[in-house]
Formats: sequence, structure tokens, C-alpha cells
Amino acid sequence: MTLNRTRIASAALALALAACSSPKPGTPEFVQKKEEDKQEAAVKTVTQSLSSTPAWFTKNPVDSNWLYAKGTQTSDIRSLAVQKAQRVAVYQLGQMIGQSVTTKINDLLRDSGGSKDTKAYQQSQFIGSQDSMNQALVGWVQENDQVEAEGDQYRAYVMLRYPIGEVNKIVESEVKKNSALKRDLETTEAWKNLEKEIERYRLK
Repeated sequence: MTLNRTRIASAALALALAACSSPKPGTPEFVQKKEEDKQEAAVKTVTQSLSSTPAWFTKNPVDSNWLYAKGTQTSDIRSLAVQKAQRVAVYQLGQMIGQSVTTKINDLLRDSGGSKDTKAYQQSQFIGSQDSMNQALVGWVQENDQVEAEGDQYRAYVMLRYPIGEVNKIVESEVKKNSALKRDLETTEAWKNLEKEIERYRLK
């Protein structure tokens, strides 16, 4: 009985001390404590997120036949987290395709002996815009996806891949729509080689 009373007294004393050490609501100390707790929770969330990031998401695959893009997003609904992450990856993929298309056309113009002062070269700089690439963006494949719990939310990780063969087809289509580019490129050896690459891709 004496032992139980001692334990109860010790517990009461601990609660009293905790109450005394906690700042009163409305005081500057209380506000500071709340901010510290918030920062500590944020750090914990970030640490958990980093520890649960899939290994494949931290790497950048290199493959001459594919472009890769990744996205991550959170939501309190699992399927919505995946959709949001997918949209991020698709947007990133659109940027990468735009850059690849512009670079490819510039390479074709350079191989044909074209100058940067020509109308064809100047027009090629606008072809790989985000809007035009998003409209042309079909044929991507979801390579990987993973969903992890993060606090009271779900975090989704997504990786997409897009065939270089489709990039070449976009280049072909954009050149044929542009009279200046078509005139400067269609008779060149570089253009003939591109068409051969496209044909091989179509026959796969």
C-alpha cells in the first residue's frame, strides 16, 4: 500500500512539474513553443519522406532510346496523389521533348550548312514551346510508381518514359509544317538519315 502511494505521489509531482514548465496560452513563450513544435514536425515529415523515397526515383536513367521524367506529389486521397505526380512528370516530359526537338532541328540545320541568321534557324527556336509539345505528347509509358504514407497524407512517386522515335516523328512533322525549314532540310543527307531512323522505328 505504501509503495502504491509513493508511485501515485511521484506521478502527481511529475504532472505538476510538467504543468509548471509548460508556457501559458497567450504568452510569447507559448507562441514560441508552438512554432518550435511546428518546425520539429516539419523536419520529421521531411526526414520520413527522404527515407521512404524509392531508389529508382533518385536515379536518372540514361538510354539512347528513351527520355525519362519523374514527378512526386501529395494528397489525402491515394489515387489523386498518383494523378498529381503523373501530371508533374508529364509537364517535365513536355519540356524535355521540346528541348530535344529544338536541338534536333538545330543539328539538322547545322549539318546542312545553314546559318543562324537564316529564317529557318530563327523559326526553329519557337517549335519546341511547352504548349506545342503538350499537344503532341502522346505515347508515354509509366515506367514506375510508388505510394508512401506521409503523416496524414499519401505521397506518390511516378516515373514516365517516352520513345526517342516519337521525338523524331515530331521533328519530321514540325519541319514539314514550316516552309522555310522544309525548303532548307528536305534535300539534305541529314534529313534522309532522320527519315530512315523514323522508318526503322515504325517497323519495330
